[in-house]
Amino acid sequence: EMRIGVIGCGQMGKNHLRIISQMRDIELTGLVEPDNAIANSLATQYGCTAFDSVEDLAAHVDAVTIASPSITHASIGQAMLGRGIHCLIEKPMATTEADCLALIAEMEKSGALLMVGHIERYNPVIEQLGSILSTRQRVVALDARRMSSSSSRITDVDVVMDLMVHDLDVALGLIGSKPVHVLAQGIRGEEGSHDYVNSLVRFECGSIGSFTASRITENKVRELQVTTDVASIQADYTRQELFVYQQSKLAPLGQESGGYVLDLTVDRVMVRHAEPLVREIEHFANCVRQKRTPLTDANST
Repeated sequence: EMRIGVIGCGQMGKNHLRIISQMRDIELTGLVEPDNAIANSLATQYGCTAFDSVEDLAAHVDAVTIASPSITHASIGQAMLGRGIHCLIEKPMATTEADCLALIAEMEKSGALLMVGHIERYNPVIEQLGSILSTRQRVVALDARRMSSSSSRITDVDVVMDLMVHDLDVALGLIGSKPVHVLAQGIRGEEGSHDYVNSLVRFECGSIGSFTASRITENKVRELQVTTDVASIQADYTRQELFVYQQSKLAPLGQESGGYVLDLTVDRVMVRHAEPLVREIEHFANCVRQKRTPLTDANST
């Protein structure tokens, strides 16, 4: 069995514990959480050990998932990779470019796997959308909206690193081109960081993307609208629903009577629903076992 530990047991870390504890051929060895009461309670609940430090945990695991505050990702990730321990680090990989590069350097030095937890890449609706776009459809533009008030608990990074990073990563994966120009405006919250940001991005291939992220909006929105050269595609991350809108061609009726335009066709694409985090952690474990590069490898995100 592969031995996995969880570092950081907030809301996302608790989900990691739940999923790993239910996986076959995986041993949930232990966890690290600075709040002793929470650590001991979760260790009892999931039948694992609450370790006092990441160094103590490192001696008993083959891999870890890191769901601690974003500002700690770099130091914890380097400590684990330096010991040859495979890491799944929740997004963002780190809070500065220098820290990200340091993690990548440690990964390459140690040979351990480093995967970034861009969970939406493992959402079945995005996987299905990618399959549709692979059939020679070219993305002309996309519009992503990710809004809620539930992420207001996060204060160590702004809304771009907290929420918008999901859609930026998805856009990079779907368009397959690097951004060359960014225009953005934001509103600062009470903590001083931006809590509402709207950005317009032009990609090297000529496509454009509009991104809106908010953690001060009461209703929850997780939507992506993609305009291609032949259709308009709407994806709902939460409901895992996908619709393709396409204008029918002109149907000729004869030279004298002219023609008519058929109504807009709407196709609802079948998506097999699944919990994205389950698929993400399974992917991580399989990549470790098979020694292959993950979809959201540190060098590709």
